[in-house]
Amino acid sequence: MPGPDRRAHAPTLLSFAQQRLWFLDRLRPGLPDHNVPTAVRLRGRLDEGALIRALTEVVRRHEVLRGRIVDTEDGPRHVAEPVETFVPTITDLTHTPSEQAWRRARELVAADLATPFDLGTAPMLRARLIRIAPDDHLLLLVIHHIACDGWSLSVLWQEFSAAYGAAVDGRPIALADLPVQYADFADWQRSHQAGAAMLDQLAYWREHLADLNPSVLPTDRPRPAAWSGRGDQVEIEIPADLAERVRTLGRAHEVTPFMTLLAAFQVLLARCTGQADVTVGTPISGRTRIEVEPLVGFFVNTLVLRTDLSGDPGFTDVLARVRRGAVEAYAHQDVPFERLVQELRPERDLGQHPLFTVMFQLEDPPALPSGLPGLEVDDHRIPNDVAKFDIEVSLTDGGDRLTGVIRYAADLFDRDTVRQLSEGFRALLDQLVDSPERPISAWEPPPGLRVSRPAPATRRAEPEPAAETEPGPATETELLVLETWAEVLGVTPGGVDSDFFELGGHSLLASKVMSRLGRALDLELPVALLFYHPTVAELADGIDAALLADLGAATEAEPLPAGKARHP
Repeated sequence: MPGPDRRAHAPTLLSFAQQRLWFLDRLRPGLPDHNVPTAVRLRGRLDEGALIRALTEVVRRHEVLRGRIVDTEDGPRHVAEPVETFVPTITDLTHTPSEQAWRRARELVAADLATPFDLGTAPMLRARLIRIAPDDHLLLLVIHHIACDGWSLSVLWQEFSAAYGAAVDGRPIALADLPVQYADFADWQRSHQAGAAMLDQLAYWREHLADLNPSVLPTDRPRPAAWSGRGDQVEIEIPADLAERVRTLGRAHEVTPFMTLLAAFQVLLARCTGQADVTVGTPISGRTRIEVEPLVGFFVNTLVLRTDLSGDPGFTDVLARVRRGAVEAYAHQDVPFERLVQELRPERDLGQHPLFTVMFQLEDPPALPSGLPGLEVDDHRIPNDVAKFDIEVSLTDGGDRLTGVIRYAADLFDRDTVRQLSEGFRALLDQLVDSPERPISAWEPPPGLRVSRPAPATRRAEPEPAAETEPGPATETELLVLETWAEVLGVTPGGVDSDFFELGGHSLLASKVMSRLGRALDLELPVALLFYHPTVAELADGIDAALLADLGAATEAEPLPAGKARHP
């Protein structure tokens, strides 16, 4: 992956994952949903000057941390700015009593985490050092997900540790040169999307996920029309003796602990949803090239793991099915999830994640700085109240026991429901590893755990025949919309009832359409308008309502009505 000869600060392509986050930010602006925090407590003699030098060096090395996103006619582009855009904040609470100082520190952490990034302004990292006492500090970093992932935090802290040690000793900070930058990866990713190997992988996913019906747990409340991101979490723990039995069973059947845990959770999903076809998402590092291993950036990809649990198999058979599905998914991991969504074109719904609603992952312990002279370093846990999925199970292998959390969408579930799910998973796992030959139906769900019966098969209604001709544009706005669609999509809509997404539209093209319409009308038009009004006539009506509201002639005009919306 040779780095191209790029001019300093010249706009560069976004990766597919970055492009999706940029679009989601435009769709629902001003939200902190994709803020990634990491915080450490530093006890001992801290050299603040060395700390700032070390952080600044990390930001200098990684262009993606000091970049911003610009919207161009050809789509979003990344622009790297000088390192001087990064200015850490220092808050001194040493003159405040300890208890009050910590209370104030937690308030500052919460406020920083809740503050959204402006993707059009550099940098993508904020740092705050809080002095609790002369020998007690809290260092908080908040990074936008568009510039980092879990692996990146380990890279960041490793470089910070080496740079801090050198700065404290008065030595030059001499870290190994980076072979490429994140922009080089994004360019490489784009250039390889049309290759034969990538097309073969895409064909696998099309076949594997054909006729997919995502697993959806029974909810306590109806699903809202648009995803709010409001969440909460409950803790989950797999005690040491059960964790060891999980590992032992896995070794006997040549599966990893992740596969064993996933298999048990998919059995739980099958029982709770009444579906034998079970689907979850899981993250994977996405760093398949050695050049990108030392980089900070958003490389992580999402795999869709689909398992057929029909026929009431024993758990050993389930393990074999999960292993086969996971290995195949790993072999086809180069297809970006964002490309997969565009290709499969699932039914679009702003209130639900596409392709899956449940995420399951086994994570490494959190990355921390190490070897800082004269300092003791501890992880400072930050509560996470943002939900990206209906349910997200995150387990960490602590060497003996397994601990973690189940994050959930508070719009859908009560806390007690998720607590029952957590307890049900642990009870099921205990029974499955104890008697892996028994059929999975032998497990009796504990009282309180909501379980669905399989839904009876229903005959799908035949679609009504389409009209031979669609009505043409009747207003200037409809004509403008139709012409803009034709220009962006390269396809002339058949009439005002034509649907943008059925014509091949997707999130990036939607952003381009709304940007062009906004410029033509000198009006700020939200991208979400197109997802609520997907036909020419509907979008024109929505734009007319927005124009009237902008002119103050219709104070009750509402361009985003409640109801079913399309998914980005």
